[in-house]
Amino acid sequence: MEKYLSRDLKVLSIAFFFMFLGSSFQQFLIPYLQGTTSWGAMKCSGILMMVYASFLVWRVLVVYSIPFLGDYLSILLGSVTYTGFVAVLYLSKQYPILMLAAFVWGWGAASMWIVSSTQVLDAARESKYGMASGIFYAATHAGFALGVLILGRMGQRFGNGAILLTAMSAMFIGNLVMILVPKRRVKRENDIKIIFSMMKTSKVRIVGFFLFASSLGFGFLLGSFTGMAKEHNMVYLANSAFFFPLARFVLSFSGGLISDKLGRAMTLFLSFIISALGLLIAGLWSNIITMAFSAFSLGLQGGLVPVAANAIIGDSATPERRHLAFGALFVWRDLGVAFSVFLSQYLRVIFGGFKPTFLVFAGIFALCGLLSIILVKRETEVL
Repeated sequence: MEKYLSRDLKVLSIAFFFMFLGSSFQQFLIPYLQGTTSWGAMKCSGILMMVYASFLVWRVLVVYSIPFLGDYLSILLGSVTYTGFVAVLYLSKQYPILMLAAFVWGWGAASMWIVSSTQVLDAARESKYGMASGIFYAATHAGFALGVLILGRMGQRFGNGAILLTAMSAMFIGNLVMILVPKRRVKRENDIKIIFSMMKTSKVRIVGFFLFASSLGFGFLLGSFTGMAKEHNMVYLANSAFFFPLARFVLSFSGGLISDKLGRAMTLFLSFIISALGLLIAGLWSNIITMAFSAFSLGLQGGLVPVAANAIIGDSATPERRHLAFGALFVWRDLGVAFSVFLSQYLRVIFGGFKPTFLVFAGIFALCGLLSIILVKRETEVL
C-alpha cells in the first residue's frame, strides 16, 4: 500500500483524523445547546443549518478565494475556522454571533475540503483514485468515530464544557499538522461559469442527486437520530451513534477498492439499499441494537458514496478543473445535510415522534438505490 501513500495523502489524512476527531462534537451540538441555553430544538438546529447552508454556497464561490490564497493557505486557513467555531461556541451563547461563526466555518469547510480532496487526487495514480480517496476518507471517519466515543464520555464524566475543550484540543493538533501540507503550485481554472456548465451535464445531475440523497443520512443522524437517542442519555447516544463513523471508516477504506473493482454505480446501489434496510428496521423496532445497526447502515452509505463521487471526479476531470467539479457535485451534498437537519425536526413535529421519520428516510434511500442503476451507462462521460 505504500506506493499509494503520497506525502500529500499522508499529511492530509493525519490532519483530517485530528480535525474530525474534534469535529465529531457536531453529534452533540443540538443536545449541548439545549442543555446550556433556553433554545428549542428547531433554533438549535438552525446553527447546523447555517453551517451547511454556508458550506454549499461557498462550494461554488470558493472558486474565487482559492486562486487568491493558493492551495496551501486555502487548506490551512480553512482548518482554522473549525477550531474557531468551537472557541466561539465555548465563549459565547449569543445567537447572532454563533450564526456568524457558523457562516465563516462554512467557507472554511468548503475551502479545506475542496482543495484537500483535489490535492489527494492530483498526487494519486490514475488507476487508484478510489484507493487514494478511500484512505483519505477512512482517516477522516476514523477520527470522527473515535471522537464520538471520547466526547460522549468526557461529557458524561466532566460536563458539557469538557466536550468542547476536548474537541478544540484535537482540532488544534490538526491545525498544526496542516502546516506540513506540501505546497503544490497547480494552475487552476477560476471561471465560475464552468461550474454551472458542469451542473447541466447528465452525469453531474445524477451523481449530484445521489450525493444529496446520501447527505440526507448525515443530517438525519444529526437531527432525528440524535433526538431519539437523547431520550435515553449521552452515553446511549455515543454508543449507538458510534457505529455511524465506524462504518464510514471501514467502508471508506474498503469502498475505494470496491468502487475500483465493481464500478461507481454498483457501489452506490449497494450503499443505498443497505441503509434503507437499516432505517426500516429501526423505525419498526427501536432499541439499542436496531439503532446501532441503523447508524452503521447510514455510515456505510456515508463511507461509500463520497468515495465513489471522488473517484468519479478523478475519472472525469483534468487537474485544472477538479476543484470546479468538486464544487459542482458536492454543493448538493451540503444542501442535503442542511435540508435534512430541518426536515427531520419538522417531521418529528408533524408525526409527534421520531420513529416515522426513520420510515420516511428508508423509503427515500430505497428509491435512490433503484435510480443508481441509471449511472451505469454514464460512468465514462468526461466533465
